[in-house]
Amino acid sequence: MDLKLTGHPVAAPRPARSQPWLAAAGAALVVICLVPPLSVLARRYLFVESIQFCVFAMAAPALLVLGAPWHLVRVWPAADRLARRLAEGRRRRASFVPVLGCLVAWAAACLCWRLPPVLDALARYPVLVLAQAVTLCATGIALWLELVPSPPLTPRLAGPQRACVAAVAMWFTWAVAYVLGFAAHPVVGAYDRAGSHLSTVADQEITVFLVWAVAGACFIPVIFGMLLTWLKEGPDTAGEPAGHSAPAGVRGWGGSAGQGRRRHVSGQ
Repeated sequence: MDLKLTGHPVAAPRPARSQPWLAAAGAALVVICLVPPLSVLARRYLFVESIQFCVFAMAAPALLVLGAPWHLVRVWPAADRLARRLAEGRRRRASFVPVLGCLVAWAAACLCWRLPPVLDALARYPVLVLAQAVTLCATGIALWLELVPSPPLTPRLAGPQRACVAAVAMWFTWAVAYVLGFAAHPVVGAYDRAGSHLSTVADQEITVFLVWAVAGACFIPVIFGMLLTWLKEGPDTAGEPAGHSAPAGVRGWGGSAGQGRRRHVSGQ
């Protein structure tokens, strides 16, 4: 309960709650990518395989983190205690090192699955898509837990720092797509075989725009959302690590000396 200067009680803002339908949508996207017809077309067209990549690496992890139903772990006391300890540990240790580790692990997994020999292997050995889904989703979830709140888990870094991490992830994805998509010759040979309606080069060009669009749709809202919050709340508030907040008190009281002087002057 908070108090204004008038003395009337004001209800405290409710904590953010997850939206399970987002997690359900993320899980559904993963399943759709693993079953026909998408799984069959992904062995024939590179841009369809890139749809799988975008879902596994960016779209599905973001939705799963945003809508994770962590409250379900309360059914199991041991899991509930583990989740609480994990959330408390993240709030106490606001370090950049774990965040950098998550970013590097995700970038390494993305780069590995976009190498031309690996793309050829995915077309020839469809079972590899399971390993692709597991590695990209796991590292993607770890990265997105550092970018957006997933109550009761909170990101370790402040808003502007998270915006920088999201920007680096987006630029990395764009750079990898650019190298693959704008090659003047076919980079992978297992796709667009006889009977295909696309040339290999055209398929690669569609791929780069697809990856750019999905990466932008996933990361740009995070970047601008964090920056707008920082501009609205000011550098002092937005620059604090996750889990550290200003001391509680009566709203309008206990501010800085400068604020007190401004109120005194305005009252005269």
